[in-house]
Amino acid sequence: MSKGTLFRTTREACNPVLSDDPMIDADVPAANVFYTASAQRLDRHMDLIVAAAAGLALLTAWILSMADGPGSLRSLFIFVAFAIAGTPALSEVWGKLKKFRIDIDLLMLLGAGLAAYIGSPFEGALLLFLFALSGGLESYALRRTQSAIVALRDLAPTEATLLDGTTTQRVALRRVPIGAVILVRSGEKLPLDGVVTAGASSVNEAAITGESIPRACLPGDSVFAGTQNLEGRLEIRVTRLASDTTLARIVKLVTDARHHPAKAQRLIDRIGPAYSIVVILASITVAIVGVFVFDLAPKEGVRRAIALLIVGSPCALIISTPVAYLSAIAAAARRGVLIKGGGHLEVVARAGAFAFDKTGTLTTGQVRLTDVECDDLDESEVLRIIGGLEASSTHPLAKAVTDSLSERGLTPYTIRDFKSIPGEGESAEVNGQSVWIGRPERAERHMPGDVLGDLPARAERLRNEGKTVSVVVVGEPASRLRNAVPGIPSRHFSCRAVALLAFQDTIRDGASRCIERLRSQGISRIEMLTGDHEIVARHVASQLDLDGFRAELVPEDKLIVTRELKTEHGTTVLVGDGINDAPALAAADVGIAMGGVGSDLALDAADIVLTKDRIDRVAWLHQHARRTAAIVRQNLVLSMGVIAMLSVLAVSGSVELPIAVIGHEGSTILVALNALRLLKTSRD
Repeated sequence: MSKGTLFRTTREACNPVLSDDPMIDADVPAANVFYTASAQRLDRHMDLIVAAAAGLALLTAWILSMADGPGSLRSLFIFVAFAIAGTPALSEVWGKLKKFRIDIDLLMLLGAGLAAYIGSPFEGALLLFLFALSGGLESYALRRTQSAIVALRDLAPTEATLLDGTTTQRVALRRVPIGAVILVRSGEKLPLDGVVTAGASSVNEAAITGESIPRACLPGDSVFAGTQNLEGRLEIRVTRLASDTTLARIVKLVTDARHHPAKAQRLIDRIGPAYSIVVILASITVAIVGVFVFDLAPKEGVRRAIALLIVGSPCALIISTPVAYLSAIAAAARRGVLIKGGGHLEVVARAGAFAFDKTGTLTTGQVRLTDVECDDLDESEVLRIIGGLEASSTHPLAKAVTDSLSERGLTPYTIRDFKSIPGEGESAEVNGQSVWIGRPERAERHMPGDVLGDLPARAERLRNEGKTVSVVVVGEPASRLRNAVPGIPSRHFSCRAVALLAFQDTIRDGASRCIERLRSQGISRIEMLTGDHEIVARHVASQLDLDGFRAELVPEDKLIVTRELKTEHGTTVLVGDGINDAPALAAADVGIAMGGVGSDLALDAADIVLTKDRIDRVAWLHQHARRTAAIVRQNLVLSMGVIAMLSVLAVSGSVELPIAVIGHEGSTILVALNALRLLKTSRD
């Protein structure tokens, strides 16, 4: 297989459009499907089959030579090897010459033809054989880099069980409309994205998110194609067509990454044609100068020119970067990190500064009840009292209270006469007494100081820790309190503050370790950008030991700050939630979105997307990018070093044609195998 067809084959092998897969069409007869699949497998391996056939012919010729067999029979097998390995290369070169394109395919074909012309047909056939073999192995390496994507594409079943009342019907995925209800039994894979309408189960999402722990799914939960139902029966209302599922979009996203190559790859692609012309002209010059200036025999001058033509071909140089970056992208995809091109990975490797959004990135974005400071009531009693109020409330803090009761296995008290006054608080009757919960400032305004005691100081302490504070007040019987200002404690009635509640957006698991790892990996500046209050931002920055923070920022401010970081600290990576951080994500050298599975805006806004909101993947990504850059450098040094060394030996006449052929093609295979090491990633 010629190098010119290498990337076309890779692209065809990784076609991400699920709805175009012939296996999805239920109308295709089984025999035709089998034939199509077999033909596709044969086509994918045709380059290796061609190389094997040519190699067998060459081996036979060599055995005949060693055994002093008939010369004519030996020549026949050499001719067969030439024909088998040379025909695809000749076809490829002819097609390009008609478009006035010159590349390394022409160099190889000229080298083989001239070798035969000067009486070394075996060496010419060996060159074509090794060229076809290395091309086949490179193609295999590239297909290996796409194994994660191909595996993802094949995760979804080809059919779904459509549920209509009590009847079921198996239909092709492309025939399932949005809004239809499908049935997924225990042990089956989910064919489409949707929302659970009935049933309960655990779903293994490892193939999509990289998360090894199954997720419990109940009615109302979103589920995704390619995941596996582990236990119970699920009825799912379809929310996306087969061609637009999260799985299909992830496959397309990673496959399209090859259209955003790294800088080194773009440079090699640009200079390739010009380089090939230079090698051809240099080879002609070596032959002419050798014969007419250094008095070499014409055959020797041509032999040196052919050797230079062979070793000067930049096969290893051309393959060194794309295989490495595609391997790295495929490995990252298996870890739930979607990279939209090798160029972005290259930038992450040289980053000098990282900036993180706070809410939804460094923190979970979900408020939790963190402190319950009680005076003369038991903590469980306080929680049961306020649990009754918050069960009837729509306030954002109410869910944190009800979640806390659920975690502790407590049952809230029954309440009567619930009232919610915006800006003031909430009140109700609990066990015959009036209970009020609200901001400490409201309690201070209406309650006498001797009743408050040290409440203001305690509330201020909690606020300085970046927490939102509420006070719980228990007063006289509700019948008397209702005659006063509704829902507000009053100086004219006996009441007491019984507890302070503190709420906080909790730091995301792995955030602290992520910051530590980034710093240990050489990142000189790590900052947090947030629209939250300065006190809250300072507390989070202190907990995570950040180098700095910017608070009370609107999206436009984040954009300006990101540009400042780039000016002050060089290449800057921004990590955000992909929604209100979109301007800053675009301004950063690389934007990483905490996308969560199925977040359309996150997939579109950033250069890199974390399909599972695992903040620790950011530090892993930086390490992975640096390892990729190191392997790319190794490949470039190796390929250029081999070309330079063999070129000097070729011009001086110190290298025989077979050695030149083996050295050149061997380096090509070596850099491909070196790049494949990136498919193996650390699990931490």
